[in-house]
Amino acid sequence: MKESEIIRMLEQREESALGAITTAYGNLGKQIALRILGNVLDTEECLNDALLRLWNSIPPAKPKYLRAYYLAVVRHTALNRKSYNQAEKRSASEFALVLDELAEVLADEQDVAAQAEASELAECVRQFLNRQNTMQQKIFMQRYFYMMTGPEIAAGLGITESRVTVTLTRLRKKLHEYLKKEGFL
Repeated sequence: MKESEIIRMLEQREESALGAITTAYGNLGKQIALRILGNVLDTEECLNDALLRLWNSIPPAKPKYLRAYYLAVVRHTALNRKSYNQAEKRSASEFALVLDELAEVLADEQDVAAQAEASELAECVRQFLNRQNTMQQKIFMQRYFYMMTGPEIAAGLGITESRVTVTLTRLRKKLHEYLKKEGFL
């Protein structure tokens, strides 16, 4: 089923749209949530919450790319759940490691001013990524959006772990300079 048809179904409040989304993008959403949460039960709950958030946001939102919109909702929902879980446990994880790597570049998520600029910052990061080569884009997205580990990225792309590490280090440095130039830092 085409994305435009699913969006139309959501706008007309047809519940079958949720099934179509699950069929089309459920496995990828599950992978993202599971990488962040590391728990199957929390992942299933997160996916249900993400579908509810999607249902409540369309309309009025009319995403251009439903797949990206849904996956962003899943990711955001999983991050919120992880934050809630960590407030109880405070355990170290791959999620915490990923945030630590980006901590030098991005503002603290508690900073109200940074939250107000979130959409502008996201657009700036998109522009930065569009200026990178395809391999760099893949490595960055797999690490910071899909929460994959260095060895997973290396195996999936057929490159060495060292290349992944070096590329991520250089990209973070370049992103830092780009955000500084654009006035975000």
